[in-house]
Formats: sequence, C-alpha cells, structure tokens
Amino acid sequence: MIFVSVGTERFPFDRLIRSADHLASQVNGEPVFVQLGHSTYLPRACQWTRFLSYQDLVEQIRRARIVITHAGAGSSLLCLQSGKVPIVVPRRKRFGEHVDDHQVELATRMAQLGSALLAERPEELLSLIQDAKTRQVTLRPLQPGTPSLATALSEYLAQDGRQEGSR
Repeated sequence: MIFVSVGTERFPFDRLIRSADHLASQVNGEPVFVQLGHSTYLPRACQWTRFLSYQDLVEQIRRARIVITHAGAGSSLLCLQSGKVPIVVPRRKRFGEHVDDHQVELATRMAQLGSALLAERPEELLSLIQDAKTRQVTLRPLQPGTPSLATALSEYLAQDGRQEGSR
C-alpha cells in the first residue's frame, strides 16, 4: 500500500492530492490511501480520509510500503521513527500551501542527510516509486561529525529564532 499524508496544516495541498489520485491509476492496482486534511480536491481513484488519529497515522505509516508526505517536521520524523524513508513533497508559498517555504529547506536537508527522497514537484512521484521498487531504500548511515536530522532540525529552528529576534 502507498500512504499519502498532507498533515493537518490549515492550508490545502491539492497539488499533492491530485498527483496521488493520478498515481493510483499508474501503480498496477496497488492501493493508495490518502489523508487529505484541509485539501479541497477529493480523490476519485484512492481511498481517503480527511484526518487520522495519531494511532491510526502511526499504523498507516507502519503498514505502508511507501510513504509520501508533505515535508512537515512531525510527519517526517514519525516516518523515520517507524523505519520508513519518506518521499517528501514540500508545500510551497507561491501555491498558497503554506505561509513560507520552510518545508523546501527541511526537505532539501533531509534528502542531503539521506533521510528522505525529495520530490520537488508532485509529478516526480511515479519515478521515485518505480525507483524504490527496483532498489531497497534505506537510511544512509551518518558519517562521523554529521548531525542527525533531529540535531539539524534543532539547529535550524534555533537559528531561525535568532534571526527573528534580530529583526
């Protein structure tokens, strides 16, 4: 099963939901389940729900062969804690999906650390899924001196706070 989650952010993420709906017709009958949050587009080819409880979210991630998620810190870390390397699709300000582009920064850093596969555009999902079918995607071991994702995220948030205070 392929699980797609856009989190609980108040902004819709219709670009990802549309791509997941299109993807469902291209994965040879593999079920695609979508947690669509506040998105306005309703999938036709996928099973879906608006929101999941925390326990149900954990279970969907655990059961999924592939997890596709927005690049929210909580969703991404939950995938990693569940032993899954997520395909992350960052929300973008220019499409009204968030207030800024912090998800782009987080997704890029996760990909650099080997903690995620980055789909800069939802249209890249099929090729990333096909790639995942032909090779085992695993977390890349961190080199000595390389911060973990949690450390990198903490440092990023601390830096962002310092920048806010200096304005």
